Amino acid sequence: MNMKKTLSLVLAFAAFQASAVDRIVEEFGVAPAFPNIASAISAASDGDRIIIKNRAGDIPWIETITVGKSLEFLSFENNGFFTVQGNWTLIPASGRVIRIIGMRNTFGNITFSGSATVGSTQVSIIDCQFVVGSIQMGSDFFKTTVVGSDFQAGTIRINLGSVIGCSIVSTTGNDLIQVNPSTTAFQGDTASIVGNLVDCATSSGTGIYVDSRAQVIHIRNNYVKHRSVGIQGRGGNTQGITNQIWNNTVVATAGSAPTAIQMFNTPTAAVWEVMNNVATFTGGTNNRGIYNGGSLTGQTNVYFNVVESSMATTISTSGFTFTGNNITNQAITVQPDGRLPGGSAAINGANPAAPFYDLDLTLGDAGAYGGSYTLDNFHPLHTGAARIYMGSHPFNIRQGATLRVRANAWDR
Repeated sequence: MNMKKTLSLVLAFAAFQASAVDRIVEEFGVAPAFPNIASAISAASDGDRIIIKNRAGDIPWIETITVGKSLEFLSFENNGFFTVQGNWTLIPASGRVIRIIGMRNTFGNITFSGSATVGSTQVSIIDCQFVVGSIQMGSDFFKTTVVGSDFQAGTIRINLGSVIGCSIVSTTGNDLIQVNPSTTAFQGDTASIVGNLVDCATSSGTGIYVDSRAQVIHIRNNYVKHRSVGIQGRGGNTQGITNQIWNNTVVATAGSAPTAIQMFNTPTAAVWEVMNNVATFTGGTNNRGIYNGGSLTGQTNVYFNVVESSMATTISTSGFTFTGNNITNQAITVQPDGRLPGGSAAINGANPAAPFYDLDLTLGDAGAYGGSYTLDNFHPLHTGAARIYMGSHPFNIRQGATLRVRANAWDR
């Protein structure tokens, strides 16, 4: 690209930024403020920010909201929540970007309506709290990223995107995190299901359910409590890029034949690695660790996992490769927060290669607190500050090679 074209793009971007307006919402607001969220949206243009003051007594803004523009929503109070009650419906369009930061929804869902091209609308839901409510973005038209959010009685359903550093509790029969696109067209990116606290100990739903050929799948450093299936991996890209189920801690609390990690229905050319996980139980009967659910036509490598020895099935004996390098002959317990007690076989029990060392550069621990994506990196929630919520870097650094580090962050 020549200098004239580069300068034109810079000036065009600067002009767009300069034209964006902050729209203030406050109770009984008069111009230039707005008396409710819907009126601010109606007046807004693409690129504007909707800045919301809480009502007196922290009474929620009780509105049904439709968003059909590129907008950002955030609290007027720095590092605070804006409190609402009601459903929010997002409308897709090519190039549309919607960001919701610091919403506290006391009773309501985020859902969608309309159509567009696959993955054409970017949605970010960041540092939010849902007292009773879910994210129901089961549409290929959106790429939805959910970061650092707290679901006290709800679930997350997306077709494309990532779920990072969330806390999710549910008593329903729905899967707590579900990534299940209709499209099989590879999107050239990664669905990161990383650093989540997932509690379906009183639910019949699966903790993390992924069935996708459209993205590379990384399910890493999650702590899952369940009574049915903790993590279920299906599908997998057929581009030869490895899908990862690494460093998760999965604990069954009840149920009949609860299964920590189940692999099912993977296509030819799909490659999965199930590595450095901890699987154990505090309740249930006929427990299963890492289990072949059938129809595995791809390759599934299962190694350096630590599985409670008294499970009825520790690791399936067929359908998996490299199953000789697992620890399945010892009792495995975890503390209530998922940490390993002293002396656990899972301490230093992960893949001993240097790329999988813990952050203190000791041999890697299996489970959610081991490796470079330790669960501590993602919690506590709502830190009240700008932060990097995800980073990627090479596992091995060689002298003379270029070090490339990429980070995703958010701020006001």
